[in-house]
Amino acid sequence: MAAPALVYFLVAGLAAAFAPAPVSAQTMTEAEALANYEAAKAAGRLAEATKYVLDYMEQAEGENAPLTVSLTQRYGNLLRDEGDIREAIKALKLARERGIIAFGEHGMELFAINLDLGEAYVDRDIGAGKPLEYFDDALEVLRENGQRETLLYVKTLVGVTARLTQAGALGGTFSADTRAESIGNFIRTDANTDRGRNESGSGLTTIDYRYDTGYRVLEGYMQEAVELAEVLDIEDSYLLAKVAVIQAKTKVLENVFLEVVPPHIRGSISGTKAQENYDREDDNLVSAIDVLMEDPGLNQSFVDIANSARMDIAWLSKDIERLTDFCSSNTLNMASEYPPDRLFEVAPDGSVIAPRFSFRIKTNIFERPDPGTYSNRNLNDDDRPQPQFVPVCINGRLMAALVHTPVVTIEDFE
Repeated sequence: MAAPALVYFLVAGLAAAFAPAPVSAQTMTEAEALANYEAAKAAGRLAEATKYVLDYMEQAEGENAPLTVSLTQRYGNLLRDEGDIREAIKALKLARERGIIAFGEHGMELFAINLDLGEAYVDRDIGAGKPLEYFDDALEVLRENGQRETLLYVKTLVGVTARLTQAGALGGTFSADTRAESIGNFIRTDANTDRGRNESGSGLTTIDYRYDTGYRVLEGYMQEAVELAEVLDIEDSYLLAKVAVIQAKTKVLENVFLEVVPPHIRGSISGTKAQENYDREDDNLVSAIDVLMEDPGLNQSFVDIANSARMDIAWLSKDIERLTDFCSSNTLNMASEYPPDRLFEVAPDGSVIAPRFSFRIKTNIFERPDPGTYSNRNLNDDDRPQPQFVPVCINGRLMAALVHTPVVTIEDFE
């Protein structure tokens, strides 16, 4: 069946060459779709405009026709551009279902659809699980089509890792479970699950420490990217620097976990060793930023991740002067990320100048979780992180932002 004139109209970039056919029941439907499209487009409602064309194409070409799949994907991306993330995900999922029918599960067209779905779930901000699922599917499409040893594949690996980092894949949760068991004294860890176990004393108590994070997945992505980048770096002079940024970011956050693991658990590290690790990664980040800043327009997202990691290092190093100088340099501005009622002044010693809240909260930005407290209570997968203040750069000033609580309730002022 020949594609309707409306399709040619779109494919040609809405060229004026479109000329409707003589009036009939079919062409009236096409003319109505075109009129609705033009009206919505003129009003700036591009997603709505595309939906009129999509509805027509579903009837004229079929729901699973290649052109219909393409329009469904386009419609979902326009919804995302307009901020309607929930509906965008629905449309992109539909595009994926139709695309699998039209092209097969590993058709190259599914590469972009899966990437778009992953991006939409990052925007949805519900964690890294769903984005990871669809990003993995996109990479699998490339592998199945013989595209693994290509610049496209490596760039996708690096870009996906950056987006998963932004989606919180490295945040993780630390929990402890205390239970009675009759087992002798020993210490062991399972590196594959970041699990440490301490079974001691009379043999009646077992404490399982667990840290759930996406670090291992991202580490695998980066290792694969590094191996391929050694061959492909000549084609992208910034690739190794981008890889270095993500590696440093992941190592900083892994270091945080190791530092708070109680000393009797294998794999824990001392504060001195942690600081050495932070300093090393800061040097790596500085070197990578120097390379990326040769073209900041092209590499800005990675420069932002690198600067965010450098601020984390200054915070973890408890260096108030470095934090203050970092913010005053306007290298990083997080004003759009936090509402004003979550932001508070910070004193020279790191204390937060803030009102008293209806819940307990530590009031110094350098206070860290006490590892000893984990053995005193049971945690489960539903537990959420405790409210705390974290340092942020707001329009050139160092401030404290209250995080990990949905509602700020002020009882009185100190």
